[in-house]
Amino acid sequence: MFFRGIINGSHNMNISQTTKRRVMEKKARREAILSVTRKVFFTKGFMGATMDEIAQKCQLAKGTIYLYFQSKEELYVSLMVEGFQLLRKEMGKIESLQLESDEILEALAEGYYEFYREKKGYFEIMFLSHQPDIHTRVSDELLAKCINEGRACLETVSNVIQKGIDTGLFRKIDPWTVANILWGMLNGIIINYEKDPVYREEIVGIELKELLKTGVYILLEGLKIM
Repeated sequence: MFFRGIINGSHNMNISQTTKRRVMEKKARREAILSVTRKVFFTKGFMGATMDEIAQKCQLAKGTIYLYFQSKEELYVSLMVEGFQLLRKEMGKIESLQLESDEILEALAEGYYEFYREKKGYFEIMFLSHQPDIHTRVSDELLAKCINEGRACLETVSNVIQKGIDTGLFRKIDPWTVANILWGMLNGIIINYEKDPVYREEIVGIELKELLKTGVYILLEGLKIM
């Protein structure tokens, strides 16, 4: 019985190690597919990218790709999740700064601009490319994860506004509403700026960073208790 126990224990350990290795291999394969997909989507966008090209660049059969991602839309939303996670991480760093709430909001807006400028591929996937039927070909779990990551970014802004209300810097107003107004304003300015070089250069004639800075200033002046 003693030796049988040793043998069984060794057998179970081998199974555990094998399972762990398979999980790690699957995760590595999934990350490798996403790495290639990222380059394809960042270069060609959703409509220009194809599963055939992604499979070819991964040096895998298309059927193998579908073992990890059920559709092109699922690959796309997986990258959206990545983008929101990166943005949330940067926003969290700014939120933790020992500054007044108005200064943190200014820093968040500047950080958002830097995210747009330095991680433009993610920004375009997250905000500049609209696929209205994308949710129909994505698992509920992945869609919920994407929504929750985006909401977490907004909650960071809302928390900063609530802190400003609590310290008496900002007037009493629903922080979630203001967070959405600020988010919409920043995105609206960036999207309009991106949309048309004629609009940007011949009509607006103002640097994007300056537009964003002025927009945040006006919003903050409306929030502050005079």
